[in-house]
This record gives sequence, C-alpha cells and structure tokens, in this order.
Amino acid sequence: MTKLIRQALALLAVAVLILPANAWAEKKPVGKIIAIIGSAEYLPGGEEPVADAQPGQVVPVSLTPWQKVQPKQMVYASDEFRTGRKSRLRILFEDSSLMALGPNSQMTIASYLFDAKEKLRQGVITIGHGISMYIVNKEQKHPKSHFKILSPTANVAARGTQGYLSISQLKTLVANQAGLIRALNADPTVIGDVIVGPMMKTVIEEGQPPTEPEALTGPERNMIQQMVMGWVGSRYREKPRQGSIVTDALKEEYDLFEEDESDPCTSG
Repeated sequence: MTKLIRQALALLAVAVLILPANAWAEKKPVGKIIAIIGSAEYLPGGEEPVADAQPGQVVPVSLTPWQKVQPKQMVYASDEFRTGRKSRLRILFEDSSLMALGPNSQMTIASYLFDAKEKLRQGVITIGHGISMYIVNKEQKHPKSHFKILSPTANVAARGTQGYLSISQLKTLVANQAGLIRALNADPTVIGDVIVGPMMKTVIEEGQPPTEPEALTGPERNMIQQMVMGWVGSRYREKPRQGSIVTDALKEEYDLFEEDESDPCTSG
C-alpha cells in the first residue's frame, strides 16, 4: 500500500469519526395520515437539491414536485402539506397528538422529536394560511416538552389542549376549546402575551399583541369544527351568526358557502 493511499484512508477514517451520529441514522416517521377528504398534496422534507456545475456553467436544479397524499402515509419532520378548497387532512403524531387541516390550508412539520421513554415531545408546526384543529397530548410531562404552532402573526404554545385556528397573512384567530394555551405575536419585538383558557378566543394581528381573551360560544366552535373536520352531511346551508370574531375571521379569506366543482390545492 502506497503512502498516498494510506493517507487517504486515514483522512476518511477521521471524517467518519467526526460526522454526527444521526448522519448515518435512517430518517424516522413522526406520524401518519389517518384521514383524507378531497384533494391533499405534500412536499417531502429534506435538504435542497444541489446541482453539479463547472465554473461558468449554469445547470438547472430539479425541484421536488408536489405529490398526492396517500391514505395511511407516514409523515416526516419538514414535510409540507396543502389542501384543496373542499378538502381536509388529519395527521396523528407518534405521541398521539393530532393536527387536522381544513379547506385551502397549508402546514409544515418544522420539527418533531418524540421520546416515549422520557415522555419528551418537542413539536413545532408552522401554518401559512387556512383553518386547523390541534389536539395536544398532555402525557408528555418532561419539563422540556413543548408543542408550538407558528403562523405569520402568532406564536402559540400548547400542552394538553384542544382548539382551532383560522390563519391569514395579517391575522390569526385562536379558538381554544379545552386546556390552556399561551399566545403571543410571532414578532418578538411586539410585547404582550395572553393565556387562553377553555372555551375562550383571542386574535393576533400583524404588529399587535393578542386581544384580551373572550368567551367562545358553542355555535362558533361548532362552525369551525364542521369546517375543519368535514362532517358527513354538513353542507353549510345556514349562514352562521354575523358580527362575531370567529365568523369575520373565517370569511376573511374563505367563502364557506360557495360550491365549487374543482378542488385545486394550488390556491394560496
């Protein structure tokens, strides 16, 4: 064996030793799809593709296309999902927490760590727009456990809670059904946070602290629940009561009563 080959093997051995342990580990799922209604698509998580090119050469990069979500599909950290105008999607995580997406919604699993033995769960979900439901398992009692939902205007911390979100670029409505959540503006320079209890709601607008929590009525909760879950037989024949925070937030970007034969996932 020549000296050059021995040096190359030594360098390779050093490189292997300094690689992080998880670099060789197979990526593990953090949840699975448990229900699909209508049309839903996803972008698999992973690193951005890198194109090889010689100096002065331009090589086009092939981006991963959106793919159709399949029943019982495994979900991985950094996967991104979107639903069509009349579609819904539910994801059950490994720790038994759940996120459900309503029509015309977009969500990314930014990160998710679950250690059943340590009762540790650290989840970060980002929602760009749309309506959703969260159910956060309260059994993950490790002091470092957390479950955060981020939107363009809000930062919501939940643990052992259930509720709903309506999200646009300029406003986030949080309608909490059970347990307690902490809500603040996504902009860390905006001072102020609130604790939202059971059957309470708050609104976080761009550049503003959350509004003081106020009562969430049963009909308002039921209206959002129908929109997110897509109950069989629910056709929204009757308009909900006008003038409430919930109604105004939901109708800001979505027409609840328009029938549309097409169901694209690309509207944003």
